[in-house]
Amino acid sequence: MACGLHFGRESASGGWRWRLGAALLGLLLAACVREPFRVRPKTDPPVSETRAVAVAETDYVLRARAVWDGNELVDRFDANHLTAGMLPVYVWLDVRTAAPLDLKAFRFRLHDAAGQTWRLLSVRQSEKRLMKSYGIRAYSVDGYQTFRRRYTDSCFPTTGTVAAGERADGFLFFEIPRARRDLPAGTLWLEVERRGPGSHTVTRIELPAADVVTSSAPKE
Repeated sequence: MACGLHFGRESASGGWRWRLGAALLGLLLAACVREPFRVRPKTDPPVSETRAVAVAETDYVLRARAVWDGNELVDRFDANHLTAGMLPVYVWLDVRTAAPLDLKAFRFRLHDAAGQTWRLLSVRQSEKRLMKSYGIRAYSVDGYQTFRRRYTDSCFPTTGTVAAGERADGFLFFEIPRARRDLPAGTLWLEVERRGPGSHTVTRIELPAADVVTSSAPKE
């Protein structure tokens, strides 16, 4: 977004107008450099694994944690996904096999106690829902690029490979069904399916029940 104003100094008596214009220009430029949301770098600080649930497979170990703490989300993303109708789930994938794992082979699904599947949102979809929920319409090009880079870096990667002894980790964002947005979420299950040459593994990770009730998200 290009921002700019021109103020001229016509006379000494008009000095106050020039100073007022300069002050307004300063405020405008400050607004122009703002990011839609000021997302923390992924490692500043890393997401805690203290409350994560781990399940081990032959080739890898999966850990997952649903983030129901709105304050934690605001501290990290400058926004609360819960009030935008999304549940962030952080996933850690540690590789234990000698051969690298292809991240494209993994699929993630979230189910509730009623058997309903919560839709996995893409990075772009979750960005748009946040901006709509907060009514964000004005930001600079540079600020938006910084936001997108940090936001994308915070998400679980969907492409590439992970070598032995290495880790892939990041957020997944699931749409909270409208019927559940005014009710306690209860226990959830993250289902991780891996399809590879000659192999098919499905891992279910039970995520503890939460008593949090999310507020209604904006209409789509």
